Amino acid sequence: MPDEWERARLISDISRVLNEPATPKETRTACLTLIGWLARRKPGEQPHALGIDEARESERRIQARKAAR
Repeated sequence: MPDEWERARLISDISRVLNEPATPKETRTACLTLIGWLARRKPGEQPHALGIDEARESERRIQARKAAR
């Protein structure tokens, strides 16, 4: 299963970033969040779409505010 190998490799690569002493706290948090998301997925399971519509609407409002300035 090539996708599973790729997912495991990605988790490993992200873990290396966590081991770097100079990695900022925000980056560590993002790395751990991504690893948690990757680790929870079952083989063949599709990523969830929860919150995508809300994120797109938020981005639309931000862009509209920028354009209005």
